[in-house]
Amino acid sequence: MPTDPKRLLIRDRIETVLAAITAGADYFFTTVKVFKIDILEVNCPGYPCYSVHPDSGGQLAADSDNSLDETFYLNVKGMVKDMADPGAAVIQASRDVRKALDDDFRSGLAGSLGTLAIRIRFPEPPVTDNGLFSGGGLGFFELRVEILITGDYGSL
Repeated sequence: MPTDPKRLLIRDRIETVLAAITAGADYFFTTVKVFKIDILEVNCPGYPCYSVHPDSGGQLAADSDNSLDETFYLNVKGMVKDMADPGAAVIQASRDVRKALDDDFRSGLAGSLGTLAIRIRFPEPPVTDNGLFSGGGLGFFELRVEILITGDYGSL
């Protein structure tokens, strides 16, 4: 069986990092569940819950005859619930996601995002539901994650 492509390894690592978020000194919330399917298609067992999906776009550039640099995107979706202020919960949860992914990238630990990717960044602020679900205390956001990796066609 072939080795999983880096894109899949990174998606799986992001899911692992999100699942490990725990409220305390560094984070506002403790993740309840990370889904492999769209969170708008499931009933979250609690909040926040997240999902991670491949996103459109990107770029592939040859940096030598045998090596390629690929920029690709993953989309993190989050659903939160706070009857008093769902808008604040969206801002806090999206901040938790960015901090967790950035901390993992910078950690340098084996298997971390920093060992799998050359760069990870968030090219734009999260897209939100603009209060659409707030009547029920819910808030939704999507966060686009840009990732740069290097390798050959077989490893990307």
